[in-house]
Amino acid sequence: MKPALAFLLAAAAAVALPGCARHDNGPADVPAISPAAARAAAMAASKDPYAPLMAAVFGDDYLPAQGRAVEGIGADSFQKANATIYRAATSTRLPSGETVLVVTSIATDENGDESPSLADPGRLSIYLLRQQDGRWHVTRRHDEVAQLGRMGEAGELRWVMLSRNKPGLAVEHHWIGQGYVATRLSLFDPSREKITDLTGEGILIASDSSGACPEATHCWSGTAMWRFEPAAGAYDELVLTIKGEQDDVPDDAPAGTAAAGTRSLAGSARYVFERGSYRLRDGANTLPVI
Repeated sequence: MKPALAFLLAAAAAVALPGCARHDNGPADVPAISPAAARAAAMAASKDPYAPLMAAVFGDDYLPAQGRAVEGIGADSFQKANATIYRAATSTRLPSGETVLVVTSIATDENGDESPSLADPGRLSIYLLRQQDGRWHVTRRHDEVAQLGRMGEAGELRWVMLSRNKPGLAVEHHWIGQGYVATRLSLFDPSREKITDLTGEGILIASDSSGACPEATHCWSGTAMWRFEPAAGAYDELVLTIKGEQDDVPDDAPAGTAAAGTRSLAGSARYVFERGSYRLRDGANTLPVI
């Protein structure tokens, strides 16, 4: 082979080989994403405003894309039906600097989905957290302090002041059955070492039987507006202002007796906190108990 021809062939091979190498190896390798980086990205993309708090409480059981935590779920239908789903409901900051996170939870069905029945209450849990060095840390856990409401819903939650500089959680929860409706008020102090319902089993603030009438023996509808008034004790006094009407049928009247008229349910009731719970001190709660 002539030297000039050998030189040209070697030069051509040198140019072609890099192209062949790129074709054989395919696209450049993509750097692997670590689990920690993937979770950080999911947390950043989450639409759950409580995502950082939920992740601190539930760890890897919290699913940021779904905005919920799932504990105890497995592959088969039995395990799926015995898991628990947690969702953040509300939060606030205490004078101590701690943040309170309120979480509701319900059990799952055989598919691992939320499918509560009418009788299933909403389960209420309360967690206290503090932020240090940019990270949230749980300082106290209060798992399932109460079971309230129906259909897996605990009720309407809102923050109130139980006394000066003492935020509290008020929950209005409902019972419904066969045309009857009752609403009770429960109160919780998240700063207590052991959190329980300060009202005991809830104070009746609404009662209605209109869905069962006219077949029901008695028909009524009443509601109570509630407020706190300053007191010297651990918590302010709770005052109810009640309005409504009930048909005027004597309790001992024969079934089917027509009402002679209506009577007012108007009244007021004052509750004070003593011996561990709110107790009626003045007036009367005139709302009919279902």
